[in-house]
Amino acid sequence: MKTLRIGWIAIVLMIPAFRSGAASLPSQVDGHRSGLTARVTAVDGTSRPIKLEGVGCTESMCSRVFIRSKSATGAPLQTWLDSVASIKDATATDALFVMKDGSERRLAMVPDFRVLYVSSSNGQAEKLDLAKIRSLKFLSNGN
Repeated sequence: MKTLRIGWIAIVLMIPAFRSGAASLPSQVDGHRSGLTARVTAVDGTSRPIKLEGVGCTESMCSRVFIRSKSATGAPLQTWLDSVASIKDATATDALFVMKDGSERRLAMVPDFRVLYVSSSNGQAEKLDLAKIRSLKFLSNGN
């Protein structure tokens, strides 16, 4: 009986390892899409097109369709990436999110959601720390 209990505990503890990998993350949740095209502007002013594959920490991607943050009051927020027009004025602790409806929100970044997983026009995968870019503007028609 003790062996069976230990076996079940081991299985339960392994579940997060299988669920946290990028391969198991859905590309669409509740109708929200991933793989959005955007133009990223570096702090030196150079810009280039990218495809946003998801967000996460330096170790792994956590989501393909939303970013977690905190409001000014510290309440946890989940913002769908396909509702964001651009992200700008990022610092080590927060960023200004401009929504497609024209509203703006300064959101405190959660450590597990501050790295952008992107692919360049040549398909090369890359990780970008949100605080190390000037802006990210989503492109509605892929231009």
